[in-house]
Amino acid sequence: HVAHHSRITVTGLEESLGGPFTVETVRFLRRRFPATRFVWIMGADNLAGFERWKGWRQIFETMPIAVADRPGWRYRALASRAAVTYAAARIDEADAAGLPDRPAPAWVLLGIPLSPLSSTKLREAARARKW
Repeated sequence: HVAHHSRITVTGLEESLGGPFTVETVRFLRRRFPATRFVWIMGADNLAGFERWKGWRQIFETMPIAVADRPGWRYRALASRAAVTYAAARIDEADAAGLPDRPAPAWVLLGIPLSPLSSTKLREAARARKW
């Protein structure tokens, strides 16, 4: 499970910031931790509609992005406006380990074991277990 990796910290930061938009979280993280090499992780289902997110271009241009494949979403994600707009910034999956060292924009689509679980359901389960 990715969230249990020793170099990943799961927090309630977005809830404590009070803002509903990812672009605000990304800006905060860059200001608060300027020397930290962040990678934004999201699912391919989110990339498919990313152009509808507030400040989506700013997110792409602020930190590298790792896109986790999701069942049934790979081709829609790759055909999305965001993926097409930043096609030149896409790196090969074989180079994904170097993503934190790349300047934004940079992104990768990760072929991972596919799960139908949503991040919302995982957060709900974690809260129920006081994770």
